[in-house]
Amino acid sequence: MTLLLKENDVINLLDYKQIYGALVNAFLLFENKFAINLERSRISFHGTTLTFQAAGMENYIGYKTFISGNHLTFLYDTSGNLLSIIESDRLSQARTAVLSILATDYVYGDFSSLGVIGLGKYGLAIVEIANQLKKGIKINVFTPSQQRMEKALSILRGEGIDVSPKDSIKRVCEESEVVTTITKAKDPFLKLEYVNNKRIHINAMGSNIPEKIEIFPEVIKASNLIVVEELEHEFKRIRRVSHRKRMGMLDMSKITLLSWILSRKINVQKEGITIFKSVGIGLEDLAVGKLIYEKALSKGLGTEIEVKGVWYRESEKK
Repeated sequence: MTLLLKENDVINLLDYKQIYGALVNAFLLFENKFAINLERSRISFHGTTLTFQAAGMENYIGYKTFISGNHLTFLYDTSGNLLSIIESDRLSQARTAVLSILATDYVYGDFSSLGVIGLGKYGLAIVEIANQLKKGIKINVFTPSQQRMEKALSILRGEGIDVSPKDSIKRVCEESEVVTTITKAKDPFLKLEYVNNKRIHINAMGSNIPEKIEIFPEVIKASNLIVVEELEHEFKRIRRVSHRKRMGMLDMSKITLLSWILSRKINVQKEGITIFKSVGIGLEDLAVGKLIYEKALSKGLGTEIEVKGVWYRESEKK
């Protein structure tokens, strides 16, 4: 039988510290060749895009697919049995938020102030989860839409989360040790003058297709370290990064994998500008999907359904 986990089931099973641990474990397995990740693929038709990203780790193999904001994770065992179908909208938000904090911890270290640029559902999730995982930090927020700002402040303050709204990106950068961008911007907005001459870490979480970009090339050039989830596929997916390389804006010696840092393969010099450029990969989705599935089994949550995907004649059953 296949376990169907709806959004309410997932929400009841979310534990951000456990997600943090699951992501660390997945990247360590990846570094030691005990996990694999498939390059993200997309197909667009009539203005709608379907995205697919898959991975394998331990005794699991699976994928997440999303289209028009609908996220589903399919989890199999390595014998090919469909173990679970998981509604994964909130799970994707949680994975992204926890990942940004994990990367900051290992690349930057301790921090007491966080700036979040972009207050859609992912930006809100980053604020909410940072507030839980990093008790007492100051959170500065910015969005160019006054209506969205008012809505976000209403939601966050309703949850008892105190944030400091800022009137510009520059102010956010000036008053934050760590800045996380999580927008749909098609043109860069984070300028070098906002972050120059200070120690600062940037989590660039929003631009995951060539048509989107959040950081000016000058910031890339001035940075001391650029951390990515996967090196080979990073340049295939984010062609603008490769373009920066040809422009002389990208020094390849600055680029490192997150798994190298987590496994202590390299030591990070905690100075100047550091960047974590995330696009989201299937390995992360598999890691959190596995965690939620195993927790659901232990707690008896979810609905068992029969999904075979195999055709046969009635006569062949005997």
